[in-house]
Amino acid sequence: MNFKKIYGLILGVIVAGLTSCSSDLNNEEKAPVGPNETAVRSLSIATGDAKTRSEVNIDAGNKWVAGDRFMAFNRTFTGSSSESRYGVLTASSTGTRTTLDGVIACKDNDELGIFYPGSYVTGFDQGKMPVVMTKSYINSNKGQDGSKENLKYFDYSYGKGKVTVNGASASGSVDMKKLYSVLELDFTAGGVKLTNIKKLVLSNVYTEAVYNIPNNKLEDYETGAINVNSPVALEKVYVAILPQNHFSPTFEVYTADNKAYRFTVNDPNFNLVAAKVYPITVAVKEFTPNPPYIEIDGIRWGKYNLQYTPNSKTVGWKDGYHLAKNPWDYFYTESSPMNLEPNVVKFPSSNADNAKFDHFRWGDISKAHSFAYDDKDHYDTSVENIEKKNSNNEYGDIAYYASKGDWRLPNAAEFESLMKNTTEYIGYYPSEAGDVLGVLFVPDGVAHGKIIGKNGQVVGNSNENKNISGFSGKNYRTSTIVRKFTAEEISKGIFFPATGTFTNYSSGPTNLNNAGRMGYYWTADCFNATQAKSFTFQFTANGRVMFATVGNSRADDIFPPKNNMYSIRPIYIGQ
Repeated sequence: MNFKKIYGLILGVIVAGLTSCSSDLNNEEKAPVGPNETAVRSLSIATGDAKTRSEVNIDAGNKWVAGDRFMAFNRTFTGSSSESRYGVLTASSTGTRTTLDGVIACKDNDELGIFYPGSYVTGFDQGKMPVVMTKSYINSNKGQDGSKENLKYFDYSYGKGKVTVNGASASGSVDMKKLYSVLELDFTAGGVKLTNIKKLVLSNVYTEAVYNIPNNKLEDYETGAINVNSPVALEKVYVAILPQNHFSPTFEVYTADNKAYRFTVNDPNFNLVAAKVYPITVAVKEFTPNPPYIEIDGIRWGKYNLQYTPNSKTVGWKDGYHLAKNPWDYFYTESSPMNLEPNVVKFPSSNADNAKFDHFRWGDISKAHSFAYDDKDHYDTSVENIEKKNSNNEYGDIAYYASKGDWRLPNAAEFESLMKNTTEYIGYYPSEAGDVLGVLFVPDGVAHGKIIGKNGQVVGNSNENKNISGFSGKNYRTSTIVRKFTAEEISKGIFFPATGTFTNYSSGPTNLNNAGRMGYYWTADCFNATQAKSFTFQFTANGRVMFATVGNSRADDIFPPKNNMYSIRPIYIGQ
């Protein structure tokens, strides 16, 4: 990204004079107070309804407004503990110069640190002031809206000055400077300027800090995202932002026509400094916000399992088919996953050919979701990989067919790539329906190709046909291997829930096998006419954890029968 020439100071230097004041004594006599003695010096001018803001104009100068409030902190205070070394001062008039009224203990030549906006802040040491760029500490948590007018709500300023005591009065001056910068942003897509911007998300930037008045510095920085939401469509976006070295943000732009664009600075060789305006043109590219996949080693792995719901319609999918709402969702969730007998209500087979279901036979298209007894042998008997295959809408890749070509079954090599290029974690997610055990693969760079336990220990290698003692009995929650996942943790990787299998074809009521304890997911690869390869893992009733593997037979080349109904986690191949 090329930055244009920076122009001018945002506000320059604003001088605010400290008004003279008389001493405030505790007795009725007007006893003299020496200039080198610390005394509470009360400023004489008061104001009415304080507005606590300044007028910010990056084109035509700026001014303080009567009622603006400042925090003053005496940095060289030598008074008693009963006297306050800080106080709130109020601007008495509007203009580029103003006087400040208030009360503070001081003596001759004391140095005052001044901060705007000033007020007593609950939860902070007085003298340590919050500087928040996501919501306005100045104006009732108002957010940034991208306009010039909105900048005044983030007008954090600081300065210092010395007081001169003359008998019972004191005076001085302070040079106020700005703690923040302003980005003046234009966006183009394909060389065309965007003129209908409704929202900007600026991430990997400082969102807040604390200004330490005694030490005259910003500290305790927090990094995150600034959300800029405009009530009107914008051609240019103004953002107040804290200075930052090696500035490397991501810009996400959302327009009034429901399009989204993104650009990330990958070469952080630029430093933002305070009190500058940076006019920047950012060339963005259109993207899909919150895509239903995560790209790992060039493969866009879906976050959700394939499901079938009768009579449902989802854009881009054949009637009935869709992706699960959450990564941990599966139909007929087992509420107590370590029970040998399922707690779920057994579902009748009378409507088995058109019930909601998310387990499928290998290579079946026309009857893929049916668990009716008469359909148990309806599968593809070919001995070839079935990626993107569609044989007369009868046999082939159900994910490819159901998604109209945007998704497909992964092959065994792609599962191997997933495990090689991620860190594997074993755990559970506490869903509303019950704990959902599973495995999570995260491209976090921690220990790719390894399984990491709850305490950060290496448990083993991914894709090894091994098992270990994971917990005692059914107490997986106390395990040193099985961790409790949050939704945020799961959002950063690919989570496979232990959804069980379906093999109990029956003319009467039936149920899933090992729901909540065992995960089987089909690949597009087969072994022979009746057997195919799967990705699998499980938690046994005696507390052992069987590692996730792909393509491994149980013994003597016994691969899963194609008429077993397993889950499907598709990969995205659309545009």
